[in-house]
Amino acid sequence: MRRACAAAAIALLPQAVLTLPMAMADELRLLEIVINGYPTGKIGEFVMRDGALFARLDQLRDLGLRLPPETPADAQGLVPLAGTPGLDIRMEASTQTLYVTATDERLVPALLLPAHQPQPPAGTVQSATGATLNYDLAGSTSGGPSGSQSLATGLFDLRGFSPWGVISTGLLARAGGTTGSNGAFQALRLDSAYVYSDPDSLRRYRLGDFVGGGTAWTRPVRLGGVQINSDFSMRPDLTTFPVPSVLGSAAVPSTVDVMVNSTRLFSSQVTAGPFQVPTLPMITGAGTVAMTLTDALGHQVTSRLPFYASSNLLSAGLQAYSAEVGAVRRDWGLQSNNYGRLTGSATYRRGLSNAVTVEGHVEGAGGLAMGGIGAAVNVADFGVLTLSAAGSAGNGAQFSAGFQRMGEDISFNASITRANRGYRDIAALTGDGVAHQQINAGLSFALGPYGSLALSYTGLDRDASATPLTFYARDTLLSGTTVSVSPATHAHVLSGSYSAQLGSLTLAATGFHDFATGRSTGLLLTLTLPLGSRSSASASLGGGSSGLYGQLQANQSANETGDYGYQAYAAGGQQTHAFADLQYRAPWALLSGGVDHSGEETAGRAEIQGALSLLDGALFASTPINDSFAVVDADGTAGLHVLGENRPVGVTDGGGRLLVPDLRSFDANQLAIDPTDLPIDMDAATTAQTVRPQDRSGVVVRFPLRRAHGALLRLVDEDGQPLPMGSEAILDATGARTPVGYDGLAYVLDLSARNRLTVTLPNRRRCMAEFDYQDRPDDIPTLGPLLCRKEVP
Repeated sequence: MRRACAAAAIALLPQAVLTLPMAMADELRLLEIVINGYPTGKIGEFVMRDGALFARLDQLRDLGLRLPPETPADAQGLVPLAGTPGLDIRMEASTQTLYVTATDERLVPALLLPAHQPQPPAGTVQSATGATLNYDLAGSTSGGPSGSQSLATGLFDLRGFSPWGVISTGLLARAGGTTGSNGAFQALRLDSAYVYSDPDSLRRYRLGDFVGGGTAWTRPVRLGGVQINSDFSMRPDLTTFPVPSVLGSAAVPSTVDVMVNSTRLFSSQVTAGPFQVPTLPMITGAGTVAMTLTDALGHQVTSRLPFYASSNLLSAGLQAYSAEVGAVRRDWGLQSNNYGRLTGSATYRRGLSNAVTVEGHVEGAGGLAMGGIGAAVNVADFGVLTLSAAGSAGNGAQFSAGFQRMGEDISFNASITRANRGYRDIAALTGDGVAHQQINAGLSFALGPYGSLALSYTGLDRDASATPLTFYARDTLLSGTTVSVSPATHAHVLSGSYSAQLGSLTLAATGFHDFATGRSTGLLLTLTLPLGSRSSASASLGGGSSGLYGQLQANQSANETGDYGYQAYAAGGQQTHAFADLQYRAPWALLSGGVDHSGEETAGRAEIQGALSLLDGALFASTPINDSFAVVDADGTAGLHVLGENRPVGVTDGGGRLLVPDLRSFDANQLAIDPTDLPIDMDAATTAQTVRPQDRSGVVVRFPLRRAHGALLRLVDEDGQPLPMGSEAILDATGARTPVGYDGLAYVLDLSARNRLTVTLPNRRRCMAEFDYQDRPDDIPTLGPLLCRKEVP
């Protein structure tokens, strides 16, 4: 091996000399590298100068060596190897080998990546140009002693998409009423916006209606205006919070096993020297990473590292932000265009380190200004402490503090937010008064085979608040006034829950009591029995301040196309109530209908939910599309089964197309056609593709197909014997090469009406065959025997 490497080094020497600028006295050396007694299989490029070896820093790093960052380099970028602490070298000229003895500090850790390590999505984000209308149409009729009522409602979400972004608007429509009413039609606009997403910078731009940015201690509101914000959802592989990185060193080649909370997550072979597992599949909360090294003799060394992972933290150097300017949206869902005062706000968060994240927020409007800062701190891998302080114009102040720990067996959290009565924010402009005290606390226990227990407390004290109201008479705007419509709120609720598995049964118990009123108390005990993968039944017994009641319920979900579902419910005690619903998930919509009886009132209802999408010049009907989708185009071939992530999702229609909903936006989605469904005379250039769609958009995935124009040829020589296996046939018209198999058979594609074939025999002699071909749809004919005449020398 060494002689071969030396020979390779000598052969490469002239070229290397031309590419490496050196002083006249420098001598180039190409050396095989052995580190700590283990051959690396690498050859490094070094310079011998005055009896000392020099190399470039990037070259050394590629070889697995790292020098102190303060090591000086000359004008040619070369650094000396001699005299480096923790690094000893010895060159053997006869074998052109460099022997290196290095401490772990001088070695580049080998990176070990788990097999299922999330990777950045491959490919660019795609979007075709089209439109989608989601709709939810419902109709109901009811009757009882108080009269009858008929009602029709429609909820619509219309969006147009293109590579330049998504424009959308929502609409809520209603018609009907009680007997004797005029059944007036009402329509309300919900949110309208244009959104452009930039996955390279993880940034979104919005123009229209949106919810402003904020932190855990602020109160975002709906605005109409302009917003710029970061959005990590455009990188599904990105873990935004700090996770532990496993570092270790092996004295000899070993196997490393990594376990998190006693669950094995990773195993790999390592060479002698330092190594690193940069990221691990991680759950949030407290835990322990255990790393075990096992050498060839079975000796084991185990080390343990406690950790605490929390989504309240940002990884070191990671930042999130939002900035918006707009008018406050009031009475959303009640009025279409009620906008108030012009406001602006900005939010910024940054991970100063893996243990500390800081944040700030400011907002303002005419006569109002508010700002604050906050921090989240990992306290010795035990839990996360959060703190914030904010102030507003007019001596307003708000402070908050909290602590959270999520453990395997015990978890708890506690937080308090206090504000004086002078504190104001933008949300207060909409009549949502500021709570001058809010307390939240929770405690939960994992009891192993005995189930789990949780307790929580919520305390809220808020004064009555005034809300500006706009009055109309026959569509005429009347003078506005301010009326106190939000009464004071005082709630101090203690709640608890317990759940356990009793064989196939699940037992759950919940209860609460409001100490503020002393009159609100409730308790509910439920037993649930699974009836199948999609169905279950439950029985409940509850009681409270109003008395006892019982419930029976059974349900089955309709998850896949063609599924039927149902829900049946009956309750008695405080009030008699029963209903039954049926659902069917068709390829083009989700259908449901049912009957509801409560007290002396009976109602019937029917509902259809679906989507209409215009894409690639065609209109498609489907179940609701909440995010991205694709239209698979199989080049006009009907009846092909389409797979999404190796799962059947449908069959192409008469035009060879199928709409596939529920793609993961900004992530890699694999779509494929089943090649066994292709007609025997059809050929596909590819049967699987990966697409990365823009959010709330559609893409077209084309699978070009072509007729094979093929035939199975039976080739014989002039004696009538099959040509020998291993011969090679070349179609003169295309130059395509085809091997000859048993019995002189060769499958040849792209045939025309008249064809000529040149065959090279195993003895290198050649012969030629000429034949006619007639295309037969859905068939591959067998032609022959065809005489292959010897080529005349």
